[in-house]
Amino acid sequence: MRIEKIMASEYDQYLSAVSESKLIPPFYSTHSHARKTLLAEVTENNQTAYSVYKGKAIRAFLVLKNKEIHNFLVCDMNRFSWTEFFNILDYFFKKTFMSKIAIRLSGSIDLNVQSLFAQNGFEWSESQVITKKLSYHTALVLGGGGARGAYQVGVWQALKEVGISFSLITGTSVGALNGALIVQDDFEVAKDMWEKIETQKILAFPSSKMSVDTLGGLMSQIGAFTVAAIQSNGVSTEPLKRLINNTFSVKKLNQSTIDFFLVTTEIPSLQEKTIHVNSCETNQWKKWLLASASFFPAMAATKIADRYYVDGGYGNNVPVDIALNQGATECIIVDVKGPGVTKSVKVPENVNCLTLKTPWSMGAVLLFDSVRSSENIQLGYLETLKAFGKYSGYWYTFQEDFSKINQLGKQFMQYIEKAYRLNVLHSPEKVKKICQKLRNIYKDRVYLENIGLVLLELLAKNDAILATKIYTINELVTLLKVKWEEKIEEIEETEEVGLISVQEWLKKYYEDYFLLSEKQQLKLLTELLHQESEIETTQKQSKVSSIMDKLPVQLLQVLFKEFIKQGVWE
Repeated sequence: MRIEKIMASEYDQYLSAVSESKLIPPFYSTHSHARKTLLAEVTENNQTAYSVYKGKAIRAFLVLKNKEIHNFLVCDMNRFSWTEFFNILDYFFKKTFMSKIAIRLSGSIDLNVQSLFAQNGFEWSESQVITKKLSYHTALVLGGGGARGAYQVGVWQALKEVGISFSLITGTSVGALNGALIVQDDFEVAKDMWEKIETQKILAFPSSKMSVDTLGGLMSQIGAFTVAAIQSNGVSTEPLKRLINNTFSVKKLNQSTIDFFLVTTEIPSLQEKTIHVNSCETNQWKKWLLASASFFPAMAATKIADRYYVDGGYGNNVPVDIALNQGATECIIVDVKGPGVTKSVKVPENVNCLTLKTPWSMGAVLLFDSVRSSENIQLGYLETLKAFGKYSGYWYTFQEDFSKINQLGKQFMQYIEKAYRLNVLHSPEKVKKICQKLRNIYKDRVYLENIGLVLLELLAKNDAILATKIYTINELVTLLKVKWEEKIEEIEETEEVGLISVQEWLKKYYEDYFLLSEKQQLKLLTELLHQESEIETTQKQSKVSSIMDKLPVQLLQVLFKEFIKQGVWE
């Protein structure tokens, strides 16, 4: 099941389905009245209308105002059931962890339907509002990923702020270590540990004398690590063992009411082993934590009761299945993109899964760096708050309401229409195609109302603006203008970036020097338009129109940069 907010620019896309939909239950006196009211909410861009999908098929539409359902229309009444109706309501309200479902009706309901509501846990009030209290058995699923695990601490910080609690935690590798910290409720300890972490505090090997701030130095460090791993059948995990012994408390674990499961892998059979930490012997649970995080053959295996165990990621790097087997009704999944096997798990329709997975790269897996860890904590924190609707944006985080975001896109469209006669707004089909192409590089939902923000984020990303801050649109516009006008590589040279992985170095070289990279395409297109500055306006408009047909995404980014530089948006 998928539920999406409907934008005014998508009116034509949904009109046919809405026109054939039928009301359930009686929010209005007639089906036509309900349809008309729904379409009015869409047209006015009130951010209250939603579409409900099952696969690619639209199943229903609903309207939410003041945390109450005010309208519900079904697309195919012959194939729709009351069970599906109640499941949609549960899914929708639980998606944002609301305390209750509330439905405001205007018409009367017959006794049979009243009985159905009562059987599904609803209660009636005198104000025509039907409510149902919601209960949760929420699981936090923490994936493996070594040094990238700092992101999970930021997620935890945000979840504490929005008041989400857990009945169950499952974790693999670094996810198991962070899970143990969450079970102990030691947030400050966890944050302090990650902000001060270094590779030598986790692994024992003779490090290279070269700085890891260059690609050559980083390769030298990796080489030293690899040699030590080969010579010792895995780098010693004694520093990690000391960290576990000094950080985790048997007393706190025993006091916790949260069920905690971790995953490790027995060798040489490579059999997955799930440990219920709350139930295991007191003198062994720290060993199981070490075993789950022992990324063999880079790290030495852990011996427990005459058997050897290694990283749980070999069989189950993101243990969603364990959470479901333990009866989770909601899963908050934190995937830090670590190496390993991610199982294909079929999640029941009535289980809500929120997956938190940053679009940004998070550095190396086995080389730990305090600066990079602090950045990843902040990314996890901001992206979780965005997932709960506290902020806007995808790559970046904005403290802006919908009207300001919408206005940015409108002004940009007016600018290109006036300057280049690009009448994008006059063709809904063209808008739809442009949004689809933009989505391929933006990696999130794109529609006309947020197109200005999308272009702003893509420009900021291409210019390596930090994503670990909360911006207003004006603040990010100002940063970009300063960078372009002063031709500086970094806005604030004092800000540290942290350890960059080999993959990130290679990507940087690709973007900077490969002719077909997105960055180089924008540079060449900008130069092409600049060369055309001396030709007649009509010829230039014709040239831009031709490019728009072939490279709409790239051209819009170049024109948006021009829009900003000329101060049209202030």
